[in-house]
Amino acid sequence: MRNDRIASIIVSAGYSSRMGSFKPLLKFGETTAVEMVVNAHKSAGIDEIIVVTGHKGCEVAEKLNHLDVRCVPNESYRQGMFSSVWKGVETLDTDIAAFFLHPVDIPLVKRETVEMLKSKYIEHGKGILYPEFCGDKGHPPLIDCKYKKAILDDDGYGGLKKILENFADDALCVPVFDESVLMDMDTPEDYERLLEYFYSGAPSRKECHAIMNHYNIPKHIVSHCIQVAGVSNDILNNLKRTGCELDRSALEAAALLHDIARKERNHAKIGGKIIEEIGYKKVGAIIATHTDIKVDEDDMITENEILYLADKLVKEDKVVALKDRFALALKAYGDHPEVLMKIKNRWDAANKIIRKIEKRTGRGFHYG
Repeated sequence: MRNDRIASIIVSAGYSSRMGSFKPLLKFGETTAVEMVVNAHKSAGIDEIIVVTGHKGCEVAEKLNHLDVRCVPNESYRQGMFSSVWKGVETLDTDIAAFFLHPVDIPLVKRETVEMLKSKYIEHGKGILYPEFCGDKGHPPLIDCKYKKAILDDDGYGGLKKILENFADDALCVPVFDESVLMDMDTPEDYERLLEYFYSGAPSRKECHAIMNHYNIPKHIVSHCIQVAGVSNDILNNLKRTGCELDRSALEAAALLHDIARKERNHAKIGGKIIEEIGYKKVGAIIATHTDIKVDEDDMITENEILYLADKLVKEDKVVALKDRFALALKAYGDHPEVLMKIKNRWDAANKIIRKIEKRTGRGFHYG
């Protein structure tokens, strides 16, 4: 029976000289970079986590006291990153089948990415797996322990990358929808970019398209979603001029992904759940109400309401007048009382949202 115990080696030993601040302890919210990486692997069910420390190793170990990880000091960390790779590989338990190699300066890789690589390793049996985002290989690779000896016997010239290139025939690139596999932080500018990505709380436009590719969304649905995103953005821009503060990133992502489960019954709630489980709770909640929504005209307008209205203004990939859209629906389902009631409720909700927009902007709403 094949052994599928998997470990993660997190390299957190360098000086961080180009950054000017110690990278493992840089904060993302209330969590340090090294904790972010550890938490991603722990939540993915990794069996053993090794953190290789060096510079300020005691501070890193202290920060990880509350987590079930093994901190391994690398006394030779001044010799470069490969010495830490070597130390981590040497430390692996003999019953480990494969291991992730994760530099701490790529801190925002998501649990789902680690899980996906782990699943593909078990499924395909390849010896080296790389996460790939939009055609570019990223970190962390997952490496079968049959290559431990090759790593431990190497002089490290050219680093781990050169060693693994010798076994390209046994490698598999796994498409992921996680742009952070390509996002390292070597400089203060890199850190600022990662903070912006972290605080957005929503998948980037590229990630949205990668998610749609992963779920094999048909082209005509993708075209519809792109058009809905454009209409949502137009509505939001008009509201922004009045000082209305809404989450543009979450709204755009929700618009691009709102029909990810269109082939399913109750597709709004199913699609919302899919996106929530990927790790985007707010985006999923916006998606979940795009077919049916309760509107209070006395409350502030929400991202949910903008997406709801924008979706009603787009039929397939064409913008249509709201009255024309609902007239077609009433004509098609006039002999079905239950469906007719739903259509009328949706028409009512859409008009309530329009009145909220008009009240906020002080002018009539015209679109389509």
